[in-house]
Amino acid sequence: MTPPAPLPSASLAAFAPDEADQRVWMDYLDAVSLVPGEALFHASDTADAMFLIEFGTLVVVLEVEGAGRSELRRLGAGQFLGEMALYRSGSRTATVEAVGPVTLWRLTAEKLRAMESRHPHLAIALHRHVASLLSERVRFSNRELKEPLARLAHALRGLATSDFSDTGWDRASVVKEAQRSDEVGSVAQATEFLFKHLQQHITALQQQTAAREAIESELRIAGEIQSSFLPPPLSVAERQRVDFSAFIKPAREAGGDLYDGFFLPDGRFFTLVGDVSGKGVSAAVFMALAAMAVRTLAPKVTDPGALLAQVNRLLCERNETMQFVTACAVFFDPATGELTWANAGHPLAAVISASGVLTWLEGPRAAPLGVFEETAFATQRHTLAANETLLVYSDGVSEAMDAQSTLFGSDRIQQCLAGSTLTASSQTVERIVGAVLAHQAEAPQADDITLVALRRVP
Repeated sequence: MTPPAPLPSASLAAFAPDEADQRVWMDYLDAVSLVPGEALFHASDTADAMFLIEFGTLVVVLEVEGAGRSELRRLGAGQFLGEMALYRSGSRTATVEAVGPVTLWRLTAEKLRAMESRHPHLAIALHRHVASLLSERVRFSNRELKEPLARLAHALRGLATSDFSDTGWDRASVVKEAQRSDEVGSVAQATEFLFKHLQQHITALQQQTAAREAIESELRIAGEIQSSFLPPPLSVAERQRVDFSAFIKPAREAGGDLYDGFFLPDGRFFTLVGDVSGKGVSAAVFMALAAMAVRTLAPKVTDPGALLAQVNRLLCERNETMQFVTACAVFFDPATGELTWANAGHPLAAVISASGVLTWLEGPRAAPLGVFEETAFATQRHTLAANETLLVYSDGVSEAMDAQSTLFGSDRIQQCLAGSTLTASSQTVERIVGAVLAHQAEAPQADDITLVALRRVP
C-alpha cells in the first residue's frame, strides 16, 4: 500500500496539539489506502487496531443473516473508528467499507503499549480522547438509535391497540423515521410495510366477512323456507287415529333431508323420509322440489310405488345438477294396520314392538329418485299390529360419527330400544335421537338427521 500524504495537524490536534508530538505519532501509525467498495474489515474479523481517517468516507454496515445489509453510519476525514480494539481483544461487530478512495492511519494495540512506556503523556492524551469519543458514541446511540426505536415501539403498541386503523397511533413518527437509511429506517420501513399490508388484509377480510354474512343470511332464510315445507302438527282428532312423531336436524343452515306426514282423502295416512345427495343450497333446492312433488301427487296416487315413479319422472326432467334423492314412501291404513311402502335406495324401515323389539322390513330397494327416468318401484306390504311402531330414518342416524369417526350404526338403534316399554311414538323418537346425539358428543354433525315414528293406536 502507498503511504498517504503527511498527516494534517488537524487530525491529531484534539489530543496532540504540539507539532513535535504529532511527529512522534507518525512513528506509531501505519498508512492504509482503500479503493471504492473495498472493505477495511468485516464483521467477525479480529479487532486489533484503531483507525484515523485522513481522507474520504467510510460506511459502517450491519449484516444480518436473512435480513440483508443495513447502513448504520458514515464517517469522514478527522474521525476515528475501531477504538475499542485498543482495550480488549474480540471480533468486529460490523463491516466497514470505503465509499470512494480513502486514506487512513492505523494504530495497533501493540504499538499503543509501546507508546505508553516511551511517551506516556501521548498515550494518556489518546486515552482521554477515546473516552470522549465513547461518550459521543453513547450520545449518538441514545439520540439516533434508542430514542427513535423507543418511538417506533410506542407506535407499534399504539397500532395494535387501535385495531390497526389509520388513527389512534403515532404513524407520523413511523413515516418520519422511514426516511432514514440506517437500521432505524429499516425498522420503520418494515413497520410501514406491515401496516399497509394489514390494512389490505383487514379490508379483504371485511369484504369476505360481509360476503359470508350475506351467504349465511341467505342460508338462514333458505332454512326457514325449507322448514315451511315440513308438515304441521296433527290435530287432536287426527292423533286419536294415528300416533305420529318426527325429528329433523340439518347439518347446516339448509339441509337435504325431508319428511312428511298427513292424512289422505281416502282416510289413509301418508309418511315419507327422503335424503338428497350433497349438502347446502343445491341440496335444499332439490329437496324443496321433491317435497312439493310428493305433497302434490300423494293425494292423487293410491300406490307408493306408482307415487315414487311419478316423482322420479318429474325430478329426472328437472335435474340439470345431476342430483338424486333416496326415499321411503309409506301408506298406512289406521283401521286395518296395513302398511304399503316403496323404497328408492333408502335405508330399510323397521317395525318396533311395544317392548322395544326391532324387526327390519326387508325388501327390494330401487335406484334413488332422479337417476333413471324409467325406474320401477315395487310396492311392499306389512300389517302393523296394535301398539307397534313403524320407524323410518335417513342415513344421518346410522352414519352419525363420534370424534374417532366411529359410526352409530343400525345395531345401536336396536340396542337403545331393547327392553323398553314404548307407549308413544314420541318416546321412540326421543330415545333414538338421544342415543345418536350422545354418540356424536362433541364431534361435528356430519349429515342431516331425520326420523319418523308411526305407531298404530289400539
